[in-house]
Amino acid sequence: MMQLTMQNRKTYKPLDNRYAERVTLTCQVRYVGEIPTQPHRGEGLTKNLSLSGCQIISDQRVTRGTLLTLTVALPDGLPQLVLTSAHVVWVSGCQFSVRFMDLGHDQRKRIQAFIWKSISRDNVSDQRSRFRLM
Repeated sequence: MMQLTMQNRKTYKPLDNRYAERVTLTCQVRYVGEIPTQPHRGEGLTKNLSLSGCQIISDQRVTRGTLLTLTVALPDGLPQLVLTSAHVVWVSGCQFSVRFMDLGHDQRKRIQAFIWKSISRDNVSDQRSRFRLM
């Protein structure tokens, strides 16, 4: 991938392949996924969160391709967020990423509101556009 530079400016990097901006977030998460031959159940901490998914550090390994139900304790003072149909798309040891396959309207609004409150210009180091218009 080619990187463009200009005098006295930071290196420009194109947007990654994510569809939504992720915010760094550490909160407790529990997950359950039932595969007849290999049940998945565990606890962990989120590393980041977006409207399209999140990354989790866990106490148990999961299998790529598994559908999980997540119970996330967002630090927003509201009851825990229950997300069904979280598809495991990446696994490395006890870390994994999920893509949210079916967010309800209220779940989407809550996550989006939390992300907007969490993003500030002060914590954006590369000054790139934070969202894609599609």
